[in-house]
Amino acid sequence: MHDKLEELEELCALKLGPGTVTELTQLSGGASMESWRFFYADRPLVLRRLPFTASPTAAAADNDVGSIPLATQAGLIDYLHGVGLKVPEVIAQLPAGSALGEGFIMSCINGEALPNRLLHKPEFSQARNNLSSQCAKELAHIHRIDPDDLPVTLPVLSPRALLEEQERFYRQFGSSNAVFELAFGWLNRTCPEPQEYRLVHADFRMGNFLVDGEGLTAVLDWELAHIGDPLRDISFLCIPSWRFGQYDLEAGGFASLENWLSNYETASGQRVPREHFEWWMIFNILWWGVTCLRLGSTFRDGSVPTVERTIIGRRISEVELDLLLSLETQRADSNAALLAPPPSLNAELATDEEVQYAEVAQALAQWNKSDILPEASGHGVFASRVANNALGMVVRALRLEEPYGQRQAQRLAELGYDNKALANALRADFERCNDRATWDHLRLTTLERLAIDQPQYAGRAVALKHWCGV
Repeated sequence: MHDKLEELEELCALKLGPGTVTELTQLSGGASMESWRFFYADRPLVLRRLPFTASPTAAAADNDVGSIPLATQAGLIDYLHGVGLKVPEVIAQLPAGSALGEGFIMSCINGEALPNRLLHKPEFSQARNNLSSQCAKELAHIHRIDPDDLPVTLPVLSPRALLEEQERFYRQFGSSNAVFELAFGWLNRTCPEPQEYRLVHADFRMGNFLVDGEGLTAVLDWELAHIGDPLRDISFLCIPSWRFGQYDLEAGGFASLENWLSNYETASGQRVPREHFEWWMIFNILWWGVTCLRLGSTFRDGSVPTVERTIIGRRISEVELDLLLSLETQRADSNAALLAPPPSLNAELATDEEVQYAEVAQALAQWNKSDILPEASGHGVFASRVANNALGMVVRALRLEEPYGQRQAQRLAELGYDNKALANALRADFERCNDRATWDHLRLTTLERLAIDQPQYAGRAVALKHWCGV
């Protein structure tokens, strides 16, 4: 990027007059798009662009149904800024054929975006108290916009269309995930019709907000915007994977579900139908799981060969756990305790004299933590932490995958299924999960997978308390 400063300066000069680009820095995060902050004539700006490493195949995999082109995003954001929503001002779009790629330049709004800081740092305590009502007011404003007034054309997507598209994406991978199949079957049989079609952000969550000490300053990342059911936005904020450790605060990790829904109803003047909200919650959790599959696939096909994509691809076990906890209320016995003990996180290494592969990976993780991370800065800090997560996963897999696999195979044999047959049976008939042994297998397998992928995931402690009383 730094070798393209001249073109960036020329584009800014056309819109803002003479100046110089300084302090160009890539911001942390962003699985499918890049954001670069810089100063032009002492004005802070952000370049939002498609990564150079992203091929057209990868770009398609990154995007959900109806994902809108960057030019359409810029036009939408420009309009929303004009009607008073908390979004950046669009300064310029990158011209066709630009060496900078595809994207646009926007104002840099003051605020923190990293959820772990926002949810845990004391300087954001007042903001956390304000966020539920502020987000509710902003979302209600979004949903009040008449789609006919928009200057850009957005796709119109029903719940059924979104569900069918996600299932098509899922089938592309030839997966036989029993929990996903169970969820697809339930969603298909209970799919609602929206009361109205409105502008939907479709990625309204922590990580896409800017927040200062007083609360919300901006809503970012409009690439999934469409015309659809506003309930998708209302529930999207509550996806468990994006509560960032605050699992019991269902609304983004900063508010209870009751407060969030009450705030939205007050701001919008509309009642939130709870039965449709529950459908959208399960859909959005599953959507994130399918998205993890798709993003992980871009590493496997070489289109986005980054360590981050491998980590995202393994977050599926988080989704499985969240789906089981959500779907449990649909079972005849929603409070069934596990009949078998939960999986242990410990496994002894072999005692022979050879260094084990798990020890090699563990040594690399320690080296990265002690030697590389302290010297990193900017995006390098994020990349180093991602690498350490990956190495920790490898260590746990080398120690635990074999014994867990043996237990899973034994449970399946006792049930009389293989993985694919069980997945198909659950897709066809939700009532099969009322069988206690089948339900135990799903829960134990998910806990085992999570023990390797992300044992510190906050939902694991919630599940263990609910299922085992520990």
